[in-house]
Amino acid sequence: MTEKKELWTQQEVADYFRVVPSTIKNWRDRGLIKYWQAPGSARVLYFAEEVKDFRENNTFNGKGNVQGKKPAVKREKPVVSPNPARVWRI
Repeated sequence: MTEKKELWTQQEVADYFRVVPSTIKNWRDRGLIKYWQAPGSARVLYFAEEVKDFRENNTFNGKGNVQGKKPAVKREKPVVSPNPARVWRI
């Protein structure tokens, strides 16, 4: 017996993310979001579970870190000498 999985249209996915449908197409073309397309059909469908997983793995918290992942490498500010080697005058 096969499991029934919920399929969403491109417009439904766009509404879920609150973006325009062309953004979803761009994500699809870049390989960021998985989709299903019947052979010979122009209609593209997305599995609801995979869309929700994509959102969970690509959501940022208030500090700019991706949820569920380690924070980005902390970068130190460059050191600038308080005494320049030369004083330039114009």
